[in-house]
Amino acid sequence: MSSPAHRDQDAGPKGKEVTSQDYIFFLLFEQRQISLASWAVVAGVIYGLTLGLEARAPLHLMFGVSSVLSALVNFNHVGITGIGEHPRVSRNVGIAFGPVWTAAALFNFWASVGA
Repeated sequence: MSSPAHRDQDAGPKGKEVTSQDYIFFLLFEQRQISLASWAVVAGVIYGLTLGLEARAPLHLMFGVSSVLSALVNFNHVGITGIGEHPRVSRNVGIAFGPVWTAAALFNFWASVGA
């Protein structure tokens, strides 16, 4: 068994170690960015709770746009194209979460217009 310090050297096939390490770095980097963006959303939600209903419309618009984009990404798993090619590893993810994001988008746009 290799130690954690040497585990990254076995990250891919022979001759592609650097590419494999770069790919793993990219995935970890993107995950950290997504995590920080999620904390920014939490901060926006907490701030929005301190506002009156009529002042929340911009937040609902922003969350609505975010929900539409998340729905498109999830529906891309199912096979709906238009935002690029995505490996179709599991259709179940798109089937399960696409409608959830669509409902979130509708509720947020409804709230942004009605506020």
